[in-house]
Amino acid sequence: MEIFDTHFHFDGEETTAEFLERCQDDLTLATQDFRIKPDKLLMLCAGGSFEGSLRARDFAAAVPGAYFSCGVHPHSAEEYLADKRDFSIFRGEKKLLAAGEIGLDYFYDFSSRASQLAVLEEFLALALEWDLPAMLHLRDKDGVFGAYDDALAMLANFSAAGGRSVIHCYAGNAAYAEKFLELGCFFGVTGMFTFKAAHNIREAISVVPDERLLIETDSPYLAPVPYRGRSNTPGMVALVARALGSSRNMTPEKAVELFTANGKKFYRIGE
Repeated sequence: MEIFDTHFHFDGEETTAEFLERCQDDLTLATQDFRIKPDKLLMLCAGGSFEGSLRARDFAAAVPGAYFSCGVHPHSAEEYLADKRDFSIFRGEKKLLAAGEIGLDYFYDFSSRASQLAVLEEFLALALEWDLPAMLHLRDKDGVFGAYDDALAMLANFSAAGGRSVIHCYAGNAAYAEKFLELGCFFGVTGMFTFKAAHNIREAISVVPDERLLIETDSPYLAPVPYRGRSNTPGMVALVARALGSSRNMTPEKAVELFTANGKKFYRIGE
């Protein structure tokens, strides 16, 4: 049985072999009481800069079942605009699945909002031109939804033009989830779903139909309970699947099967 982590990061601080060993150890740990244990880990390594996209590409090329995305994270928007790199080198790569991680981050504002909007517009256009889905990062300050409003305005045109998108690590509320659903968006669910205080995330995700949900780790961040606080790996995605499935009265095995199928269909793996 396959299981698909649709969003993780590889920083290159350890060898690929060491990283994969940790992934397998975590998958074994996370599925120790599963009736049917996943025996194949699919994973999508997210780029967030030109260099990060190169690293993600090289990782995917070296690892069976691994894929990658290319894009500019909103934190790096100003840096990218000041020294544009040629992302066209990634076009046509067989393991390229998405334009991302791109989006808007009004929580930290490490880049000006104008630069974030400009870069997002550029990469949404790239996603349409290359026929790739957009992998979106959206974050705002608590109780403020400017990033979500700005993204909705841009995605309206993107979706109308046939664009596909996923909001990775969704942390908005249920009302905004409904708005994104109307645009055809998918939603990435991380280990945050398991956090005791994350009532708002569980409430928001509850309005999303089963077929619009993807599972992800965002590792090395956001390790799920009971391993919160430690370094995360794609192997821990099984605990995300289990928690999300449990909230929908699914067995762990059914959850893995469904959410993995969703990810493969969304990213057109095997087509």
